Amino acid sequence: MILRILPVFICLFFAGPAVFGAEPSLDYERLLSEGSSQLQRRRYQDALAKFDLALKAKPNSAHAMSLKARALQNLKRKQEAQLLLKAAMAADPKSIQPYLSLASFSLREKQFEKARQYLAQAERLQPGSYEVAGVTGSLLLSEKKYKEALPYFNEAIAKHPDAFRYAQRAVTYRLLKDKKNELKDYERAIALSPKSAEYATERATTLLNDGKLQQALTEVNRALSLDDKYALAYYIRANVELKLLQRPLAMADINKAIALEDAGGFRYFRALLFEQVRDFDKALKDLQIADEISPNQAHIKAELCRVYHRLLDPKAALAVISEAIKLEPKNSEYYDLRSHVYRTMMEFELAAQDDGKSIEYAVKPPVNALVNRVRYYRLKSKYDLALKDQNRLVSCFPDRVGLREQRAQIYEEMGDYRRAKEDIDAVLKEFPTDANYSLRARVNLKLKKYAEALSDINKAIVMQPGMSTHYVLRAEIHEAAGNKKEAQKDRASAKAADQAAMPPH
Repeated sequence: MILRILPVFICLFFAGPAVFGAEPSLDYERLLSEGSSQLQRRRYQDALAKFDLALKAKPNSAHAMSLKARALQNLKRKQEAQLLLKAAMAADPKSIQPYLSLASFSLREKQFEKARQYLAQAERLQPGSYEVAGVTGSLLLSEKKYKEALPYFNEAIAKHPDAFRYAQRAVTYRLLKDKKNELKDYERAIALSPKSAEYATERATTLLNDGKLQQALTEVNRALSLDDKYALAYYIRANVELKLLQRPLAMADINKAIALEDAGGFRYFRALLFEQVRDFDKALKDLQIADEISPNQAHIKAELCRVYHRLLDPKAALAVISEAIKLEPKNSEYYDLRSHVYRTMMEFELAAQDDGKSIEYAVKPPVNALVNRVRYYRLKSKYDLALKDQNRLVSCFPDRVGLREQRAQIYEEMGDYRRAKEDIDAVLKEFPTDANYSLRARVNLKLKKYAEALSDINKAIVMQPGMSTHYVLRAEIHEAAGNKKEAQKDRASAKAADQAAMPPH
């Protein structure tokens, strides 16, 4: 199997850094900054401890309460987070921080309209806020409106050019596949925060995605020298090592990542490693846990489908791929996966329907779906529809001679023997096999070109003298040409060939 590595980046836009105004306590500012750093590293218990200390220094800080609420939310203590945000609003009704936290929670739940409402409230309280601009950009990223998000991050940087804002914009450039500007922004973030393991890891990810594997390895090793307990850095290094064909090292690093943080993405990656060595039971276990940790990730459910299918559990495979399709109803690959499951279950009508959906939503030529639908149409004698799909395959891959061979078969089935001959003539120039000579012999027979048909089937028999169907076809050619004695001989030869192919008693 081909191991597919998903692009990975820190969701920086969900957990911003502390922002300071004229706060009276430097200790309070330091604690808020350290807590925000732990939030970015997804160390939510450590972040919580810092914010509790900050609140001891300044008990009525709406900002500290809002950041603490983010840590609580990530620890799945949602009710406590909501109560704390209400307290923050009461403590400082003019603070935008509670609304920014609520907006970030809504983004995680993909409740985009709700996030907009919270951002509108924040904007009314503090018009022109760079923080509101940054979270608005994050909202647009979540909606996959990458180009629309960029101006908001530009605005945030223009007003507050810190490392975090550059890292946010770098994420946008990554999604826009603008590697040059992505790398520039991470370099700016690192220049402003040179001891940040997060930004070093992100720059390593950029280099990995650009195929600069040794540079990526150097950078992720630097990240781990800054923080040897940063799970995401081990995960990225595992990706690099796998690309360098160092699979044991990759497995060791992903095991470290999971030991530090049991994240769905990490489990998914390890499952792919297990699949690569055909250890499907271990892959299944990791994918089931990944699905529990990250329940709304369609790609995890799709991989679960593949593994269930390999383990001969089509009902379980069908259930999870149907969930993936609900999450991403226009994903061509998922319909293709489900069509394979339906065929295993002998639900051919449903399989054909999914092939159609796969073709409808495909960006690249959906080869599997087209091939499968051609087979289905031929089975149902819907030759015009089969020919339409086959023509599309031929136009997409004009150099694949085998596709013209299949089209010749469809023409033969339709009774368009002239076109069938044109295709099989071209095929035989590159692939003079007994099957192709036999096909052209059948076509020539239908065209009443008996001498040419006989020549072709003779070549097929020389290549494969034990094939009874060749003798049957030659008998038909002799019969059509009026050579009944020769036809009888060939029928006898066909019978002898069948008997010779029978296993011994």
